[in-house]
Amino acid sequence: MRKTMRKKSIPILCLALCLLLSLGCGKGAKKDLLLESEKKLKGMYEACQEIEIIDASKRKGKISLAEVKRLPQLEVNAVLKRANGMTMPGRWAGPTLASVFSHCGVRNQFKEVRIEAWDGYIARVSADIAMRPDTILAYEENGKLLPREVGPLRLVVASQDGFYWIHSITKMEIAD
Repeated sequence: MRKTMRKKSIPILCLALCLLLSLGCGKGAKKDLLLESEKKLKGMYEACQEIEIIDASKRKGKISLAEVKRLPQLEVNAVLKRANGMTMPGRWAGPTLASVFSHCGVRNQFKEVRIEAWDGYIARVSADIAMRPDTILAYEENGKLLPREVGPLRLVVASQDGFYWIHSITKMEIAD
């Protein structure tokens, strides 16, 4: 009787081992299995290392994270106010959006800037809000680099609600 039990259990053990290996539970298994929500972020941080800037005459340029960090920096105490009522106070650091535009050759006279995020979200920011001295392109929050899931850059508009605080920015387009 024991011999037949062993013969039946070997295929079951093999099946169980194959199943474990296919799920990534064996030696050499991937340790970086991603959740579905994390898969959507794959490549986002890398894709946002540069922001395309299109001026009103449709000339295209780019500014990199490294260039942003070399511009004069400003620290702003501001509270991110989300639509659900949640608030997130913080100390944000980065150059003013005005200095970013100046660095990229964008003139001060424009109507609005259309800011696009990696996921396709778009915010339209009027020139008067964009050019305020407390509107910055932040790469730090509370003395640390922005988390990968929102970084590397985020628009911080201290005088406005979270609607304007777009992150994972890929493009800014100026409109007259």
